[in-house]
Amino acid sequence: MRSLVLAAIGAFMLVGCETVPAEVNMQPTAFQTAVSRATSAWHPYAGIEDLNTMLETQTLSSAQRARVLYERGRIRTENAIELPNGIQDLQQATALQATIVPEEGAVPMQRIPDTSSMIRIAEAKLQLSRARLAGLQTLPQWFDDKVAVSEVAEAAERYRTSGLAPDPFDAGLLEAAGYLCRNDGAGTGKWQLGENTSHLSDLDWCAAPAAAPAPAASS
Repeated sequence: MRSLVLAAIGAFMLVGCETVPAEVNMQPTAFQTAVSRATSAWHPYAGIEDLNTMLETQTLSSAQRARVLYERGRIRTENAIELPNGIQDLQQATALQATIVPEEGAVPMQRIPDTSSMIRIAEAKLQLSRARLAGLQTLPQWFDDKVAVSEVAEAAERYRTSGLAPDPFDAGLLEAAGYLCRNDGAGTGKWQLGENTSHLSDLDWCAAPAAAPAPAASS
């Protein structure tokens, strides 16, 4: 009986001492392909979503994470989408870059560019959007500035209830964010308000409003 107990204890200790497999970072080629796909996506917001997924689901090195944060911040800044979060992306990418120590034998990854000028651009765009929101605007203008200040869900709901047809860029953003759904002929005859509705022939509001989590700022 005693030998059985000792054997059981020994087996338990062996299991407890097993080495946990080390996580493997995303392979450089696969990483570059994924980043290239995200940065050339059919709409900037779709690219942001792709980069969000990379940060949430992939095991990344510090250099890779800095690159993804930089690219997400760049897309947000250049397209005036979720600018407060874009500024955070760029700041965190820079901070992370400063901590990177080259690994012996590893292929060095290209450093991200200096972000100071891009951060200033994002801050200036954000300031202008906030100022415009304090005045009178058309719905499309208001929508763009609400998107710029990271209030996409509120902007989408206002468009939904207005009945106004979003322009091609805004419609693409709403589709990429999950508010507009594509189906053959879904939008035919449904968009009555707006001058340009041809791009909406296969788009209609999704059956239920998309969930509206806070936009990803960092991971």
